[in-house]
Amino acid sequence: MSTIEDLRELVSQTKTDEAEAMTRELLDAGLNPMDILEQGVMNGLNDVGNRFAAKQAIVLDLVRAGVCAKACIPLIEEALPKGGGQKTGKKIVLGTMLSQHNIGKNLVGTLLSIGGFEVVDMGEKNAPWDFYEAAENSGADMIAVSVVFAPAMEKFTELLGLLKEMDVRDKYPVIVGGAVTSQKWADGEGADGWGAQAKDGVDLARKLLGVA
Repeated sequence: MSTIEDLRELVSQTKTDEAEAMTRELLDAGLNPMDILEQGVMNGLNDVGNRFAAKQAIVLDLVRAGVCAKACIPLIEEALPKGGGQKTGKKIVLGTMLSQHNIGKNLVGTLLSIGGFEVVDMGEKNAPWDFYEAAENSGADMIAVSVVFAPAMEKFTELLGLLKEMDVRDKYPVIVGGAVTSQKWADGEGADGWGAQAKDGVDLARKLLGVA
């Protein structure tokens, strides 16, 4: 029988058709969808990202890994509990800073919705002002930012500065995650929370917004 580690290897090798078939197999076998997602698909993606950082992979490998993940994730999302449970009454603005890469952002949005949060998905390629404007217009309780490449890190810093300038920094807890981020960096920038994995976004939201 195939294992989640086998799926990770297929995603790492960007073998889309095989990874999609194995995802179905693992789900049919009754394995936990979150384990398949985090330990199989996301870790496989991280493997490719790590090889790219070590100059052992090229941009095309990243693109192929993204295509591979996008083939697997809808199957997993379909197997996750639906967001029909108890609502928290809290609203979260979510988007990527600058980047068009949205896999992690979409996963966080799905898990937040399952967790009972109302998600205002801003999509991709956002600037600091976009986050501020969306939060103000939607009556959000929190801002969640996906940062996946270095230029976006500077823009995240600008976002926190903008919120202070507009005198709303205390109004919006701001959490961040993404391939180039770390706990140390997020702490240094003054973020209210950092997530290493998509599921961390739910835990942070519950903690920062006082949801039991």
